[in-house]
Amino acid sequence: MVNSYQKNVRGSGGRLRAAAIVFVACACGWFIMELEILGIRSLAPYFGSAVYVVMGSVIGVFLLSLAAGYMIGGWLSKKTRSQMLVGVNLIAAGVWIFGLPFFIEPVCEEIFRLGLDERWGSLIASFILFTVPTLLFGTVSPAVVRWLTTRASEAGFNAGLVFSLSTVASFAGSVITAFYLVLLSTRKTMFVSGIVLAVLGATVLIQAMVPGKYIHRVEVSAE
Repeated sequence: MVNSYQKNVRGSGGRLRAAAIVFVACACGWFIMELEILGIRSLAPYFGSAVYVVMGSVIGVFLLSLAAGYMIGGWLSKKTRSQMLVGVNLIAAGVWIFGLPFFIEPVCEEIFRLGLDERWGSLIASFILFTVPTLLFGTVSPAVVRWLTTRASEAGFNAGLVFSLSTVASFAGSVITAFYLVLLSTRKTMFVSGIVLAVLGATVLIQAMVPGKYIHRVEVSAE
């Protein structure tokens, strides 16, 4: 059965809308890796740059946060207003990242004063600073897969497409950040990234508010 969403996606401009939806997931993939590298860079002066210390803590926190975000995103994707929620989540992630440069130093110094082992200190700092934005990023991909899927038979392909392209974007984000952005300014990169994310989230949110434009108004139909 062809539903209202299928008419939108497969009609004129449908491919552009689908590309825009995938772009949101790719942007999150980019910013996840950018934040991860910037996080390692930011914590290294306080807890050292050894692989088993800062890198292990940051990567571990990102993996746990993404796992939680994927679960929450899968649950949100069933909700009628999932697009609005994703828009709000992106804005919140942008605001958090924009504010990180103001909180990294006091948080790390306070943890350092506690006299904790550098391993536990870096792990606690990573949880405090990076759990929230990474979890919010994780909610996006499951929702994007749901928005793209109009039939049950498409779910596997759409999931593969979204996670494949977002992973490529993550690769690009990691290389550009490690090779160039870190050398420019960690603070400025976080400021600009936060603004870009907030604008992207606001765009998604405004689009969700346009009458008749809800991406997630459709039920998936089996063939």
